Amino acid sequence: MPRPYEAVADAVRIARTIVMQEGSALAAAARAGNDAALDAASCDLVSRIAQAILDAENDAMARALVAADAYPVKRLSA
Repeated sequence: MPRPYEAVADAVRIARTIVMQEGSALAAAARAGNDAALDAASCDLVSRIAQAILDAENDAMARALVAADAYPVKRLSA
């Protein structure tokens, strides 16, 4: 039986993936002491987080639209 959609659980999984991918580059740049690489890795991390937030908002709006259309309003003809 499939689980119902859980936005919070999905957000946590996405955040973990982002941190694992982008965080390793950030840590490597910090260990190397390379300021330019550290700045670039920081920007990449922030960009991925911002994009994930926008994607989640768009998904939520799309689900709300689908839910609203599930029971269309019956209109009487004039």
